[in-house]
Formats: sequence, C-alpha cells, structure tokens
Amino acid sequence: FGREAKEPAVLVDPCKVVTQALDMIGEQLRLFGIEVVTELDKKCSPILGHPIQMEQVVLNLLTNARDAITERNGKSKITIRVFEDDKGINIISEDTGGGIAEDALSRIFDPFFTAKPIGQGTGLGLSVSYGIVTEANGTIIAENIDGGARFTINIPVNIH
Repeated sequence: FGREAKEPAVLVDPCKVVTQALDMIGEQLRLFGIEVVTELDKKCSPILGHPIQMEQVVLNLLTNARDAITERNGKSKITIRVFEDDKGINIISEDTGGGIAEDALSRIFDPFFTAKPIGQGTGLGLSVSYGIVTEANGTIIAENIDGGARFTINIPVNIH
C-alpha cells in the first residue's frame, strides 16, 4: 500500500524520529488544544530502518490520537515515551481519546479497516505502520488504557 524503500536501511535515532514528527504536527495539536507530553531517553541506541518511514509511523499515531481526542469532550493529552530496555527501543503513544472499540482491537492493523466515519479515514495508516515496524524486525500492539489508547512499538537495537 506504499512504495517499498529503494534505499538500504540506515541507523536511525528513535528520539529524533519522534521530535521530527512532532515538529511537523505539533502546532496543529496545540491549535486543537491537545497537550503533548514527551518523555525521551537522553541517549537512545540507534535502530535500523528508514527515517521517513519511521516518522510516518509516529505521525500516523499522532494523527489518530488527535482525531480520537477531538471527537470527544474531556482531557486532551497525548504522551509519547521513548526508552530502551533489554528488549530494544520502545516508542509508546498514549492518548485520552476514549480508546478503541473492543471489537476493533483485533482488526486495527488490517488493511482498509477503519473505525472512523465514512470519508474520514482510509484504513491504511495503521496497516502501513504495521508493515514499516515489522520490516524493522519490530512489533506494534494496540491496547486500551484508562480513558484512551496505547500503542507500543518495540524495535530491536542494532549495534554494530
């Protein structure tokens, strides 16, 4: 559903990926009245991937969070954390958008599946994101948390 990257994967700073995605959409989130909280490790090991594709993953998560938050009244907050543990680099996005319908959770990464109203979503953002993360030997999971949704991406560290 997207073009395959012709250039080889490179070492990517995951914190920089998040900050660059926020640079692109941060002002829009502010105008919507959405508080964005970032918790980024001071020093993250690099991951192997394509910087623009990785930014696209974060942009998809932020855009979906924005859409979910603006459809309801209440607290408007997105928290993005990047940290390293023994399993690799973790990028976690949490929002206060009300969560994902239980019957949609198992299909959220399927191509053309969308929970958005007709004309407001293609159902490709999370499917493409899933492909990008999987290509980087990572995992992405979606789950509901109190008052919203959490997406957890884990990508192994590539130290050579």
